[in-house]
Amino acid sequence: MTEEAPGGPGERAALSPPEAAEEARALAIRAEVTAYDVVGVLREVREARERV
Repeated sequence: MTEEAPGGPGERAALSPPEAAEEARALAIRAEVTAYDVVGVLREVREARERV
């Protein structure tokens, strides 16, 4: 789920809300969620909402 965005190397394409939810579930299942994981998913959800 880390496809490159057209903006340049190292940038991730923004996830759709369903994709962000799926990623959040995957992180929770592995039981090793960090603050960086949570912030990243929240950022992606916010960006997805702004596109709609």
